[in-house]
Amino acid sequence: VFVNKSYSTGEVRLASKDWREEPEVEFNLLSDDRDLDRLKDAFLRASTINLHPAVARVAGYTFPSSYSEKVRAIGRVTKRNEMISKAVGGVLDMAGGLRGMLIDKLITGGLRLRDLLEDDGALEGFVRATAVGVWHASCTNRMGDDDDPMAVTDEQGRVRGLAGLRVVDASIMPSVPCANTNIPTIMMAERISDTVLSDG
Repeated sequence: VFVNKSYSTGEVRLASKDWREEPEVEFNLLSDDRDLDRLKDAFLRASTINLHPAVARVAGYTFPSSYSEKVRAIGRVTKRNEMISKAVGGVLDMAGGLRGMLIDKLITGGLRLRDLLEDDGALEGFVRATAVGVWHASCTNRMGDDDDPMAVTDEQGRVRGLAGLRVVDASIMPSVPCANTNIPTIMMAERISDTVLSDG
């Protein structure tokens, strides 16, 4: 599950005066409780559907998971990971009634879905610990009116106070869109490029 219209705000800070040094980036993913509440609600809804007898009959054992370091590591395409995945998958396929116990032991570390559904504190802890971004950072150079102190660029992507510099990417969005950022970014780029070309 994910939150598409995030209210949490992160920050980008310069690490030093050296322009070659990477900036410090903090996403602060759940800094606004509305995002936490919506993620918890979405998790509860999805889990309730997965535990419904009609779904459980075909889905098998449902367990909490996340895009953890362990998942990232096993997700890398290597010969070793292919062998591990086939071996573990084969064991789980043959485990029958032991499948749930093996998943609890090997994958979730003992955390069960029902534990999260019955304990709001445990659910909040799980959501906070496992929330990740979806690689679409935006809004760090937001566009806005001249009287907006938070606006870095104008509506044409021109950086205030720096002649000849424009920014035309997802960073100029004034707020996170309710969808993937790819198409809105292309739309902004097309619009601003038309203006640049017409200005000569």
